[in-house]
Amino acid sequence: MGWSFKDGTPYSGDTHTLAGNVYSGRTRTPSSRPLVETVDTVDRAFSKPKKAKKKPAPKRKGATAWD
Repeated sequence: MGWSFKDGTPYSGDTHTLAGNVYSGRTRTPSSRPLVETVDTVDRAFSKPKKAKKKPAPKRKGATAWD
């Protein structure tokens, strides 16, 4: 996982957390900007695709008390 500014510019450097939000810079200063977490492209290349769930076969008529 990486960090980027809200405009999409990637950020690599020190971060700090304030009130549940992550900001740029080691400490809070007037130049600190909020960051959003991004997914690195390397992580996507090695992730396995999810298998589609199969629907269960329909029950025959009279198989339950409500049929």
